[in-house]
Amino acid sequence: MKLNLSIKSLASFKTLAMAAGLACLSAGAAHAKDLPNLFIIEEESSIQFVGCEKKEPLFKGIIAVKNDGGGRAKRLVVTPLLAVYVPTALDIKHEVRWLNSFAPGEIQTKDFVAGKGTVKRSRNFTPQVTRIKNFDAKSVKFQQKALYVLGYGPKDFDGVKGPITRGAIKKFQKDLGNKRTGTLSRVETYTLVRRASQGLIDEGIFKTEVKDNPVTVYAVVDPYNKIKEIDETDNIMVRKFNINCE
Repeated sequence: MKLNLSIKSLASFKTLAMAAGLACLSAGAAHAKDLPNLFIIEEESSIQFVGCEKKEPLFKGIIAVKNDGGGRAKRLVVTPLLAVYVPTALDIKHEVRWLNSFAPGEIQTKDFVAGKGTVKRSRNFTPQVTRIKNFDAKSVKFQQKALYVLGYGPKDFDGVKGPITRGAIKKFQKDLGNKRTGTLSRVETYTLVRRASQGLIDEGIFKTEVKDNPVTVYAVVDPYNKIKEIDETDNIMVRKFNINCE
């Protein structure tokens, strides 16, 4: 008899515990519904590249933000509600302070400009030049071409290391202040390539590819997480551009 009562009591306790747990979950869900949920409406937002001059912004645009939650988003006076970042250039950041609160279901828009007054001629904005090493620096024919563009001769690129080629190498070594052996060392070969590189490009011996520089722009709502929201993962918009500020 005592065993049956114990089992019944345990069953009753479990039932009460489950009911209490469900009540807590319901209360938590109800509380979550009362929170705001700010997110960027990408279909109504835009980020555009403007230009490379210091007096003009690098980007401009409009960001539409909606409160999709059940609670009002408070007004942020000190910290910004919206930030636009260009991570490859740490000095380009535009923060927007929103002086109005967001009612549930409300949509607000803000214009922005970013990068105005910033010099945009750094490596982050100029084209990337890739040199294709389509040559063998140790080959006699290549050395003849490099010596030729530097004014040492020879004019014939026959790939034969004859007296004219040796004489040109000795002249080059003399100008370096090195011993005139007529044979280039590894360091001398590197120096030859470095000094002759632009001439080799002009002659088409070095081939180059120029690619615009990729730049990513981020627009973030509530970047400092000052507003408690239902979902913190949907408040960012990313746009990618190829920039050429040569």
